[in-house]
Amino acid sequence: MRLGELARKRDEVDDALDDVFGEPDDRGPGPVDAVLLVAGTGAVVAGEAASLPTVVTVAGAIAVALGAVLPLRSLWRRVDSGRRSRRLQATIGDGAVLRTDHPLVEELLAAHQRVSDAAAALAAAPQARVAEVAHAAVLEVASLLGGRVPTGQTEVDYVSARVRALHDLAAAAVDPRVGDGERDRRQALADARIEVERLAGGSSLADAAALSRELLGTDGS
Repeated sequence: MRLGELARKRDEVDDALDDVFGEPDDRGPGPVDAVLLVAGTGAVVAGEAASLPTVVTVAGAIAVALGAVLPLRSLWRRVDSGRRSRRLQATIGDGAVLRTDHPLVEELLAAHQRVSDAAAALAAAPQARVAEVAHAAVLEVASLLGGRVPTGQTEVDYVSARVRALHDLAAAAVDPRVGDGERDRRQALADARIEVERLAGGSSLADAAALSRELLGTDGS
């Protein structure tokens, strides 16, 4: 699974925050927000305690609201990030993350897809074996790179070798000599059929030969 498929879509909470506070701001809360919160809270408390004009209380409430915008945004992002991290971990499980923004890794994934497409015509058993080997090649690369792109000749050679192996496997899977990939099973089935017919003494071969002799009048009757 590509992790891009797990990207979170905007929901009603995001829309509500945008309507109230405007578009997201990645700067996070700062000193100005703290001043607005403290001063606004002080104004509200002072206005209520001293029965000052309503405008003081309203101004304080506005200051509190403005000062809370970025802190609320930051808090929501942390909550949402934690939720997505838990979802990601649950999805990955014991798997490995493979970073795909590198040409060689993209080539590896393309080779994996080519193998999968080539194996589609095979019977279930050989198709499963091909899928297992192809998956192992990608998993080996993912576990080696550990979420990084390949750097250094050794890592590049490691990935390249598996790209070539998958291309060779894809070519073998579509070779006409492969058939459905169950050559041994089919050979054993044919041998068994021939042996049964030999022991039973009857088959379409014997019937065809007998009918041919009858039609030609050479059956000795």
